[in-house]
Amino acid sequence: MTLNIATHNKIFHADEVTAVALLRLFTDDEIVVHRVDHDTEDFSPYDMVIDISKKFDGDKYFDHHQNKGGKSSAGLIWEYLGFQEDYPKISKLIKLVDDNDVGIQKAKPFEYSNLLKCFNHSKINSPEQDIQFEKAVDFSMTVLNSMAEFAESLHAAKNIIRDSFMFHDNPRILELSEFTPHWGTYVNAKETPNIKAVVWEDKEDDNWKVRIPAKRLGSFELNGKELTQDDSMKFVHSSGHFGIAKDEATMCQYLKTQNI
Repeated sequence: MTLNIATHNKIFHADEVTAVALLRLFTDDEIVVHRVDHDTEDFSPYDMVIDISKKFDGDKYFDHHQNKGGKSSAGLIWEYLGFQEDYPKISKLIKLVDDNDVGIQKAKPFEYSNLLKCFNHSKINSPEQDIQFEKAVDFSMTVLNSMAEFAESLHAAKNIIRDSFMFHDNPRILELSEFTPHWGTYVNAKETPNIKAVVWEDKEDDNWKVRIPAKRLGSFELNGKELTQDDSMKFVHSSGHFGIAKDEATMCQYLKTQNI
């Protein structure tokens, strides 16, 4: 299904750019954008109207200037799509766009809203400006899609941790049921406290890997002893947080020598 979206021409901002990006990412429709004059009165040819029209009904018209809820057009479209709780980090980003656009909190120089502003062409009435608008939408989609994929992989990681088990019955060493780069979000949290090392089989590299987890998410302080160099290992990082063994038996013996 094709949805014809009307928004204003000339200078574009993060709110309508992000609104279009959200519709392209979170619907199955083909989104066709028409950038029309601010004084346009007839919007009957369009399925949705964003950031223009002096109307808001939450269905077709999404001109936030007629809404007192503290949301920009991006926030109104995000609310319309209904994924706020599924993607909390995206919701935080949209809140920053809203706050900047409606005058609650100005965006910092290198924040998302100001980066999108940089896509505007010096000649705002030229055909190049429409090209720049699409480039800005593509940039927004890249950011939002990355955040969405991260949220989905975090959810998968939680299930992987739940399916993991103790390495050779050692309650201090967690063996991942399969590798996830986001295991650190959940290890040494409520469900898996007091883990001193995390191991997994890397079938692609045909070896076993171990990492010493952080004491808490976002910390560089390790929750266990630093790994030491050993000739039996293929690699041990000089910081002592990561090591590689050729097989499971070597990893098991090595970790015993480390008194983990």
